[in-house]
Amino acid sequence: MKLRNLAPCLAASILLAACGADNDSNNNNSQEQVGPFDPSDPIYLVKSTAWLTDAGISLHFLTNTLNEETVFDTETALAIPEYTGIAVPEGDNPDNAFYAGMYTSSVFRRYVVNETGVVSLGDEIDFSGVTSASGRNLLRATQFMSPTKAYALDFASLQIIAFNPTEMILIDTDESTEEIDTISLADIKEEQLPKTWSVFPTTDGDRFVATIGFYGADWSDSGDTKLVIVDSKDDSLATDSVDNCSAVSGSAKDAAGNMYFASYDESALAHQQGRGDYAPCIIRVLAGTNVFDDSYLMNMQNLTNNGRMAMGAVTGSGDLGYNLILSDAGHTMVTEETIAKHLRIPVWEFHSFDLTDSNATATKVAGVVSTEKAQGIPGGTISRILNGSFNHHELGDITWMAQIDVEETSSIYNSTDPATWSLITNKIPGQLEFVGRLK
Repeated sequence: MKLRNLAPCLAASILLAACGADNDSNNNNSQEQVGPFDPSDPIYLVKSTAWLTDAGISLHFLTNTLNEETVFDTETALAIPEYTGIAVPEGDNPDNAFYAGMYTSSVFRRYVVNETGVVSLGDEIDFSGVTSASGRNLLRATQFMSPTKAYALDFASLQIIAFNPTEMILIDTDESTEEIDTISLADIKEEQLPKTWSVFPTTDGDRFVATIGFYGADWSDSGDTKLVIVDSKDDSLATDSVDNCSAVSGSAKDAAGNMYFASYDESALAHQQGRGDYAPCIIRVLAGTNVFDDSYLMNMQNLTNNGRMAMGAVTGSGDLGYNLILSDAGHTMVTEETIAKHLRIPVWEFHSFDLTDSNATATKVAGVVSTEKAQGIPGGTISRILNGSFNHHELGDITWMAQIDVEETSSIYNSTDPATWSLITNKIPGQLEFVGRLK
């Protein structure tokens, strides 16, 4: 579901001229003044994409409030005229930094935000010397281990790139050679499965944890998933594999820190149409271990009593996770000719379930309402599951979930209580990708 209309700005040329456009002629720092905020105020970062051009326009909003009254002003947003990735370190972040991964190059930009909300470009790092991957794909497969060390999974080239996210320089993982070395994943290559994909790795203490899906040359789904774990203390590598659960990425964690990786809409649709050998599934890695847990495999179509398509898993509360399940109305749309993008409309429903129970059943989340002019099911969203957590200055520690059901705006819900969610705001211009607190 791409956005084709954005009320505050009627055309891409207007948006780039008036909405804090990122201008290469000015060191990529151009932004109209936001705030100024009081130095004691919190600062939140909200990132969305406006699909006013084929390339997309990335909008970065800074605000000192986050509620139904918050105004997201495109004239003071940092606008980058391409479909960038976004990341903020979850731990120590003394410079209030956030990172943009470029779609048209292998560059990460590091932006810093001062105490009153002024954004400036701190530095850049160009990975083109070690990979041809786009900055967006790399950043969506990056985890920040500390202010001085981060890992980017280059799934296409089967390597993990270490870098210093403050100094924005590569880290040599083998100083015995003259070149800048990366962590090679060549040993897990599958000659008959040349296509790979991965997104949204996680951490387990000091360890970087990710899964990589392996596919045929035509992206046929083999069921092969590889686990890669790197200990950030010494860059040591551990790997494992399964062949009975495919297309898993992203992760959820239970109360004990165990990690769950779930398949997405493509797998669910292939199984529904009789094309896929494997049901949409969740696999688990126990905290502190280096292997998949062979005792656990969830068939997500068993989450409902009528075998509806299901996708994704993200962290909820305690042992509960959240996912998306196709509504009954959505299921009536599925035919042999249906492709996944046909179902990327607001016909999916949010559910909670017990991550630890591979035979769990799901409960539909209450409190989600449709945005005005939405044309999907009541409380529906597109097949895209985005969430996170931060300390809200009024609500305390919360988890949030994105809802996208109209073209013009996105909504954020407080998803801390699995019984019922509450709306934080439904006024974010564009298609939401990230919400976080910088300070």
